[in-house]
Amino acid sequence: MIEAIGYVGSVGAALMWLPQASRALAARHDRSAIAGISPSSYLVAIVFNVLLATYGALEHAIPVVVAGSVNFCCAIAIMTAIASSRRSA
Repeated sequence: MIEAIGYVGSVGAALMWLPQASRALAARHDRSAIAGISPSSYLVAIVFNVLLATYGALEHAIPVVVAGSVNFCCAIAIMTAIASSRRSA
């Protein structure tokens, strides 16, 4: 039961990041659409999600690894979109 709660929480954590990542990637060539996204927030998110996934791996907590990994990938995608919008401007 506890592991199921962890997986549900992981899915929720991942789903909350996916719309932002999708929107940022879709608008990566529109600087005004990306302007409101804080790169420093996503840099912090990258660091802490690496730590979260590492902790999950060391503790053999697969839901934590899944959440950290998906959130890390989303944060990387968002940072890529920000960088792309700055290059095209």
